[in-house]
Amino acid sequence: MERLHITGCPRSGTTLLMEQISTCFESDGHCEHEKSIFDHVAQSGDLYVSKQPNDIKHLRHIFYRDAGLHIIYVVRDPRSVITSKHGGASDQYFCNYRVWQECERAAANYDGHPRFLRLRYEDLVADPDAVQARIQAHFTFLTRRHAFSDFHRFSRPSYASERAMGGVRKVDQASLSKWQQHLPRLAHQLKLHPALGDDLVRLGYEPDRQWLAILDAVEPLEYPCRYPEHNQIFKEWEKSLRIYLKSRRYLRRLARSASAL
Repeated sequence: MERLHITGCPRSGTTLLMEQISTCFESDGHCEHEKSIFDHVAQSGDLYVSKQPNDIKHLRHIFYRDAGLHIIYVVRDPRSVITSKHGGASDQYFCNYRVWQECERAAANYDGHPRFLRLRYEDLVADPDAVQARIQAHFTFLTRRHAFSDFHRFSRPSYASERAMGGVRKVDQASLSKWQQHLPRLAHQLKLHPALGDDLVRLGYEPDRQWLAILDAVEPLEYPCRYPEHNQIFKEWEKSLRIYLKSRRYLRRLARSASAL
């Protein structure tokens, strides 16, 4: 069975893409909202679609050894990511630049691999059907049912997915400039992480650093955020150990499945 797994920094549009793919392509099953790559899929068929944003940081032990694992990584303007709020926690920002940068660094390890596809959220909302065609050309096992631009007419998302998207509606570009409504938050993140400005140029979101003039008279303000600004060493070590052990179990299941064929 092929597994198409969607990843990306949280608040990068992974839920939207998951709903579009699960609605607009044929598959034998998909997760309701999020499912870790390490969660076993007890299901027969040719294709299963799943999503877990932060899994992009957890693939190093398994990706190259599982020929049936296909990854889509969604990247989004970090200004939009760090100023986005989740429908279930509107009193705080959801993500920060540290997490965005960690996801970017992890994704760079797989760029160019035939089972890995990097997409831009901005392209997805500007021309969803062109992005759909690109996905289908890259993953030739996919069969189209509906156009991405019509997904809102056919999608039946779970409550968790609908809340994460802020409702089901026709895709548009209204969200692309919303970061400009959160300049004190952005100024604070830039103060902590000056590399943010360089990343915007590197990824083509800005031609140069002149956009920083918009922050000249803005006072940086710290706000509550779901993710902490700094990793805790012991927790990161413990997480790495858990990921390693999960990876070992994953590879054992993979070996058993191969021997059963």
